[in-house]
Amino acid sequence: MLVHQRKYTLEEYHAFCDAPENEGRLFELIDGEIVEKMGSFKPSQIAMRIGRYLGNYLDQNDIGYVTGEAGGYRLDPAHVVMPDVGYVSKTRLPEMPEREAPLAPDLAVEIKSPTDSKRDLRKKAELYLEHGTKLVWLVLPEEAQVEVYKPDEDVIEIGIDGTLDGGDVLPGFTLAVRSVLG
Repeated sequence: MLVHQRKYTLEEYHAFCDAPENEGRLFELIDGEIVEKMGSFKPSQIAMRIGRYLGNYLDQNDIGYVTGEAGGYRLDPAHVVMPDVGYVSKTRLPEMPEREAPLAPDLAVEIKSPTDSKRDLRKKAELYLEHGTKLVWLVLPEEAQVEVYKPDEDVIEIGIDGTLDGGDVLPGFTLAVRSVLG
């Protein structure tokens, strides 16, 4: 994970991302610092599976948008995040923005890659919740489990034989952990 260690404004972050030398690269703004997202094959494949299941659900229930690893969400001027998979309702975001969404996703999915630390991902899960995300799934492929975060609730660990539930965020949506990690 490459970090540019100085505080950037939102405008400076956008200019940095738009610079020709950064074409094709993905960056987040975390506490005003620019952090490059590093790709990994297996986490990307898991994200695509989750995104496909969410997309299929949204084809049947036209209630929102699903985004991939390049879909940005501006939590505040010091935080622009790109969950591996995100979902936001059309009620909260009636029209798709040109750049990042000006709010937190309703659901954020982060998949641990070999370059990620669990500590940093757990901090990021808490960051999402602090800014209004209602559901966070932290997928840990090496442990074959998912940590589920909800506001004001204890973290729930769901193993390979368990099922994720969309709750109030995605009514009626369920996803067998084995179908994305197995």
